[in-house]
Amino acid sequence: MTLKQSERSSYLLREAKKIAREVRENFQRAEYERVIRKTHEALELWLKGRILESGVEPAKIHDLMQLDQRLPKPSGLSNEDLLFLTTERIPAFYGAEDIIPDKAYAVEDGERCLRCLDKVGL
Repeated sequence: MTLKQSERSSYLLREAKKIAREVRENFQRAEYERVIRKTHEALELWLKGRILESGVEPAKIHDLMQLDQRLPKPSGLSNEDLLFLTTERIPAFYGAEDIIPDKAYAVEDGERCLRCLDKVGL
């Protein structure tokens, strides 16, 4: 790993931690749509930081399952959770014809996100 990769990796991991703190604040305010979006963001940065730590340039993608598969060592996150976060990222942000984001998600969704963050130490 080059010095520049090391610095970028450290930055991504610091940002992931900051965003994880925001997630917990959003959870306390019952803003579950934001919890989903921000959990995705935190895990994406965490995964890319870990990939970069291994000396590999991370892909410019948002699919958490694909990123997780590029780690040299498994993250411990389940494919079901990674798929949920990747699939729900857009509806939790923009909604859809039949989805109003701040009404579409429940405390269970938020708890699921917090468990994901806990699994990776965020």
